[in-house]
Amino acid sequence: MKKILLLISLFSMGLFTHAQKDKIYSSLDEALKNPSAVFILSLNNQKLKDIPESITQLTNLTTLDLTGNKLTAIPESITRLEKLKELNLSFNKFNTIPETVTRLINLAELDLSNNHVTFLPESITRLIHLNKLYLSNNKLPSLPAYISNLVNLTEIHLYGNRLRSIPESISKLSKLTEIGLGGNLLTSLPERMDQLVNLAYLELPYNQFTILPACITRLTALTVLDMNGNKLSSIPGNISNLSALTELYLESNKLTSLPESLIQLSKLTKINLKQNPSLKLSPSVKNFIENKRI
Repeated sequence: MKKILLLISLFSMGLFTHAQKDKIYSSLDEALKNPSAVFILSLNNQKLKDIPESITQLTNLTTLDLTGNKLTAIPESITRLEKLKELNLSFNKFNTIPETVTRLINLAELDLSNNHVTFLPESITRLIHLNKLYLSNNKLPSLPAYISNLVNLTEIHLYGNRLRSIPESISKLSKLTEIGLGGNLLTSLPERMDQLVNLAYLELPYNQFTILPACITRLTALTVLDMNGNKLSSIPGNISNLSALTELYLESNKLTSLPESLIQLSKLTKINLKQNPSLKLSPSVKNFIENKRI
């Protein structure tokens, strides 16, 4: 009986601990009442211009959300948060990734979307455990070659910047499964991008592509390809190589036809062809996409 009671007690304690780890604190004052029990802190939209020093008392903090404030810098003291894994600094006033942030070497997820970031410091390569990086809606004119040192990246999102090219070194990020590059000024991709054998999601809408980059047709793990809002006039026949493709987005291009080989994409479930006024489809292709169009 004692063993059963002990097991029930341990199980209950486990559930309590798990519940504590999932609790989101939105008040720093409340969090500081029991600092060691705080794992998630959200101080979003509180008009903060500085990060309170007292946050560093939350030594077990794993997630810190500072979205929608007025921050321009991060204090040195934040490096005391050695267990921090997720940091959200989106919708603030940063023009680069603060040096102190790059010293949070256990970070797995970093969000600096919707800031004024114009360059990425080489110190970002310290974040060797980073697997998700969000930099959408900034002012990046280029992506540095040393981005390839973030070897554990699985996702990188750069929508709405000023990118005209992507460095060849991105091909070294073999763990990438998602790349978001919509809303830039791209006309081509590095040929070696076909080495991203795990890439499943590739977002390239609203760029300046006139032809589908050849490397894309060699990304055999690709399940979603978004080319909406470009200047494509045709799709190559070897798109049939994308045997895992389930979703294909081609809205607002200049397409006049689609290749017969499209019907070989047996896993395709969605295709968007809106706003291609000159597009003519063969009977077989039309029949193939009939119940897939959105």
